[in-house]
Amino acid sequence: MKKIGIYCVNYHSYDSLNDYLISIEKAAETAYNTADVFVYVVDNTIPTEKIEYCPNNFSLQVFSTGNNLGYFGAVRYAMQQVSPSEFDYIIISNVDVLMTEDTIIELSRTVIDPTIGWIAPALYSDKYEFDWNPQAITRYPEIKLRTMSLFFKFPFLLFLKQKLLHQYKRSQYLSGGKIYAAHGSFIILTRYFFNKCGIIHYPIFLYYEEIYLAEECRKHQLDVVYMPQIHVRDIGKVSTGKMPAKAYCKHNYEGVNYILSHYY
Repeated sequence: MKKIGIYCVNYHSYDSLNDYLISIEKAAETAYNTADVFVYVVDNTIPTEKIEYCPNNFSLQVFSTGNNLGYFGAVRYAMQQVSPSEFDYIIISNVDVLMTEDTIIELSRTVIDPTIGWIAPALYSDKYEFDWNPQAITRYPEIKLRTMSLFFKFPFLLFLKQKLLHQYKRSQYLSGGKIYAAHGSFIILTRYFFNKCGIIHYPIFLYYEEIYLAEECRKHQLDVVYMPQIHVRDIGKVSTGKMPAKAYCKHNYEGVNYILSHYY
């Protein structure tokens, strides 16, 4: 039996969280004889609402931080309570995603070697009608990241970034194999990642988590592998879609500059 730990972060998205837990329920039921599933919800909402979901096929624990710790800040908090080293696979996610019935069983049947730190599933966007993965096939050149920094420093340029990204994604196809980075809405890390890289420590509130993980894998000689036989649905920006443009640009600007200063 594989042990799968799911660390997910909620922020004012209780309906989406409930739908996500229902999808995990169905996926865990399908994989009942191949995987034990443990779900840890970190609730960044202030004030919190009671989460009353009672699972039948997985274990559920909720952490209320009393503060909005951001995405990986909340993940780090949960991992300090429950070590990821207990699990074969560790999923980090938002709650605006849905598992398919075969997500967990496909993951639990996947045989990997110790060189793999991060698995990218097929992450199909209901909103944009494409697979978000791979996020990037090759490492970003420094000039691209510095250009991204300018986009967020001067927000009137953002429409160019969004248009180019969507056009590129619609034309990008890959059958599977090694990539540079996967999308951050649904992240599957292996125990080998934590053996080499240690617990998540990304001090930026939000955004560019994917590049942080990709660079940590690169630094510790771990592969990131796209495995489209594992399927997940992305509902899309339930929490971050409500973020004011000024805050969106601020967090992105901080994230990209952290990556530039620490890895380039």
